[in-house]
Amino acid sequence: MKKVSMQDIATELGISKMTVSKCFKNSEDISEETKQLILKKADEMGYEYRKRIKHRIAVLFSEVYFEPNEKFYNGLYKRLQELEWENSMKFSLFYVRREDERSNTVNAGVEEHDGIMLLGQFSKKYVLFLMGTGLPVLCLDFRYRGVEADSVVSDSFQASYNLTSHLIEMGHRRIAFVGNLNYTNSVNDRYLGYYKALLEEGIDLASRYQIDDRGEQGILERFLLPEDMPTAFVCNNDHAAYILIKQLKAEGVLVPREVSVVGFDDVLYSEISDPPITTVHVHRRFMAEQAILLMKRRLQQPHARPRTITIDCSIQFRESVADMSMTT
Repeated sequence: MKKVSMQDIATELGISKMTVSKCFKNSEDISEETKQLILKKADEMGYEYRKRIKHRIAVLFSEVYFEPNEKFYNGLYKRLQELEWENSMKFSLFYVRREDERSNTVNAGVEEHDGIMLLGQFSKKYVLFLMGTGLPVLCLDFRYRGVEADSVVSDSFQASYNLTSHLIEMGHRRIAFVGNLNYTNSVNDRYLGYYKALLEEGIDLASRYQIDDRGEQGILERFLLPEDMPTAFVCNNDHAAYILIKQLKAEGVLVPREVSVVGFDDVLYSEISDPPITTVHVHRRFMAEQAILLMKRRLQQPHARPRTITIDCSIQFRESVADMSMTT
């Protein structure tokens, strides 16, 4: 098979070989847009600029979270890819089957890499097994107490507390939480942030207002809503919020006039929803940047103490919340 050259890439894009060369040297003479265009084409054609690649990182993603319309982790991996050339790294994505995770089986080719990033939560047992391979392991978007691995997480607890507090400030007192507890650590953190906000305002935590959004296989499904409808729902992610709004509207419930809905992650679902969803914006590019810095540190200092970096989140206000304080 013929080896792909810079000239091949230049010919495909209709640009000069010099421009391609400047891209791989990370020159400031060409725009970021042109760089990304070249890098995308190079990746499609299987070209690797070996002088730039110092470390190859395997990014493992569990099929538990794989859905046709999954946006959060796809977006996070895209951010990693956008940053790989300037950091002299090459990321390769591996999908891990449930059976392989349960049986402590590593995908073929993973151990040929210099490090492992786990994209989304894996079992504690599997994380410890991977650490036993001798490769540096970084947990992205989760962490475990007692596991000596680097991790980067968003501050789900504080963000959910702020989001629920916003609903309370808008006059809501009957507030439900949508999400399966113990599905992931981040869902638990979002529930606990929600609970803290209720607790501080003296609002009773009603079991009927904790609503599962997934079935036994982990697939999002139709919600079983309580008979006494809350005035607001805190959803553990935007996809659940999007589905909930469609279900409420199908049942004749006006959103947000009668019921408000908020989400989490600030992915595409929050923008295409009708109405657009008030949500928590997770700074995925910053998470990716910090993950790369931590991995670089680990590769340079294999025996350094593990670090956890927690990324603050912000609320993206949209049209899915009604002000009930004006009517009470």
